[in-house]
Amino acid sequence: MIQEAGDSKTLLEAVSLYVESLKAKENHEKTHRELHKFVQWCGPDKQFSEMRPSEVGEYADQIGGNGTTPQATERLQVIRGFLTYVRKQGIIEVNLAQHVRIRKSKSRARESQIRQVEVVELTQAGFTQLTGQLEKLKSERSPLAIQIRKAAADKDVRENAPLEAAREQLGLVESRIRELEDSLSNAVIVDLSKRRSGKTVKIGTKVSVKEVGSSRQASYTLVSRTEANSLEGRISDVSPLGKALVGRNAGDNVEVETPRGKIRYSIVRVY
Repeated sequence: MIQEAGDSKTLLEAVSLYVESLKAKENHEKTHRELHKFVQWCGPDKQFSEMRPSEVGEYADQIGGNGTTPQATERLQVIRGFLTYVRKQGIIEVNLAQHVRIRKSKSRARESQIRQVEVVELTQAGFTQLTGQLEKLKSERSPLAIQIRKAAADKDVRENAPLEAAREQLGLVESRIRELEDSLSNAVIVDLSKRRSGKTVKIGTKVSVKEVGSSRQASYTLVSRTEANSLEGRISDVSPLGKALVGRNAGDNVEVETPRGKIRYSIVRVY
């Protein structure tokens, strides 16, 4: 178990010892900055004898999410290294470092896609909808954090299904929050009144198409991928049909690869 409170050091004292022990001085500033965030989150005057595995796990989850956070692995390695050090020094006997879970990183190609800045065209309705989704997800953070604390309290966190489920859910929520924040920060509101005045298919326009050689006809509104909803006839500009329609005009024919094979569509109307 952890040493008696009288022999325990505060987090701030332990950080000072750890930073002084590092050989690569050029890394001191970055390490100290990251540990400062951890200490402030836990409480600088908190004794290590008061530290609980659930606190360490919760902090790691907030940083790591589902593994898509830029530099998440590097930040968590700093915390894990610090907690490993204090155990080796006898400041604690419990291995808190094992509760800093570092998820497997995505492929480099995927990380590049995530980090790439991309302008997102949204209708005003779509922007409002995504803003509402973001606020709702943010409101779920606190209840999930409480759920994690309750699930981790006085239990073996290595074999705790409710704790794993809560952590996974928090990771998904944090990931979706980052996606929405990225989309909204790079969003450009489409003026539908101007977009619909032309005859070319683009985001914000409605288009009626008919299968060549068939009587099947349907109407769609072209939107960004974040607004797409097939049940409401809103198709993404990056979907197979949407991609084929972009830039086309009434009277044009397009060919689309579908689960039923290649289908040719005739654009009946753009409005």
